Amino acid sequence: GDLFFFGLSNGFRSTMASRTKAYSRLKSDTAGEEGEEADAFSHFPPLKPAEVDPRFVSRMPKKTPWKAICHAVFLLTLGTSMYVVALLVHLGHIHPDKVSKWGFVGLGSLVFLPGFYCSRIAYYTWRGAKGYSFDAIPQW
Repeated sequence: GDLFFFGLSNGFRSTMASRTKAYSRLKSDTAGEEGEEADAFSHFPPLKPAEVDPRFVSRMPKKTPWKAICHAVFLLTLGTSMYVVALLVHLGHIHPDKVSKWGFVGLGSLVFLPGFYCSRIAYYTWRGAKGYSFDAIPQW
């Protein structure tokens, strides 16, 4: 057959086809009134409106992590200044024999990205954007 090229015979194809028909959907003990099957969590009692699932509650204190924010702003500023130095080398304002442009680009990237990430989280948290909190900023 056409699967012989891959080392598979027609016997393999017919065996696999018969295996797929061997499984059927299990009957549910908690089926709905109209024959609908209930989900896996239907036997749990529903949460009350004021009740909060403790798995998703942060255990971190709700205070502002000033040390981490200052560190992030410092990294952001240092990374930006390294990018500026690399740009000045590229434009010829700093002689390329004295510094390496790609070294400043590489180090600037390594410093800029974590600083930008944490500064952005801090800014959006301060602005009150939904989905952002100080809990997402790593504690250094």
